[in-house]
Amino acid sequence: MAGDARTSVDPKLVGESRRAAGGAGRGPGSGRGRYARFVGRRLLLAPIILIGVSFTVFVVIDRSPNDPARAVLGVFADADQRERFAEENGLNDPLITRYWRFLTDIIQLRLGESVVRPETVNELIGMALPVTVQLMLLATFIAVIISLVLGVVAAQNEGRPTDRAISAVAAVFQASPQFWVGLMFIQLFAVGLGLLPSGGYAPLNTGFTFWFSSLIGPAVVLALPFAAAMTRVIRASVADELGKDYVRTAVGAGVPRHVVLVGNVLRNALITPITVLGVYIGGLMSGAILVETVFNLPGMGTLLVSGVNQGDLGVVRGVAIVGAVAFVLINLVVDLFYLFLNPRSAEATRA
Repeated sequence: MAGDARTSVDPKLVGESRRAAGGAGRGPGSGRGRYARFVGRRLLLAPIILIGVSFTVFVVIDRSPNDPARAVLGVFADADQRERFAEENGLNDPLITRYWRFLTDIIQLRLGESVVRPETVNELIGMALPVTVQLMLLATFIAVIISLVLGVVAAQNEGRPTDRAISAVAAVFQASPQFWVGLMFIQLFAVGLGLLPSGGYAPLNTGFTFWFSSLIGPAVVLALPFAAAMTRVIRASVADELGKDYVRTAVGAGVPRHVVLVGNVLRNALITPITVLGVYIGGLMSGAILVETVFNLPGMGTLLVSGVNQGDLGVVRGVAIVGAVAFVLINLVVDLFYLFLNPRSAEATRA
């Protein structure tokens, strides 16, 4: 009889708890029109943000002390040669003219020429971008899995030694410099144990094992601070959700705790981490520069560093633009996904 009563309570109670949580429910006030207006505003803002970002990138790099003429002609070129080079390549044109030329090239997906390499910037980025995308996707997957598991475990053991241990480890990895963690990882797993290569990249067409072994080390190092930060966010969010009345009511009525956790608590608690996911992915992009350099991966970070060292402003500008566009688009996708999970946010942000 007790088992029958418990079975009959589950669907109704879970439904009530969802409505009480209010995180993902669709009330009568959340219509398609409000959703469409929210999405429309985001889509209209994206090009404006991208134009502002492109102008900032152009001006900052244009004002850098690197001289394209010196990079092409060499350090022994005299002033007349450098001046002739600048005149022939439009470097003496007004800033707004050069930016307009740069912007029209971007719209046509032309990122310019490299002054020290035979390939165009498009070709160089086309070779480097897939490596960085693979690295970031693998690192994001690892970070999400680690942070989700550890964050939930810490929240369920709030105030206990398990919670304190997870929080302490997360704080250590969040504060540790990635280049140092990368060097220690190489020393342990490559030099000491010989389990992984110390660096380099093996394309996927050489075999999954070679590809995975070349990326798993950099991906773990890149994921650790991201996972540490997300663990603390998820832990706080889940712990707050577990303390709400609907959770105690459901558990007290006999609903298994794991059913409440998966069906209600996580669905509501993960809305907050999703809001900061885009920002953390931006940090992941900047961290990839250090990780790719430490592990000698031919990705966007390595291309950026070599462009800076060689004074190749076209490459630096192209990598910066692609990275900025990717960051803006990722945050746009995160905003829309957040809206999908929590439609009430459309009304909260209504002008």
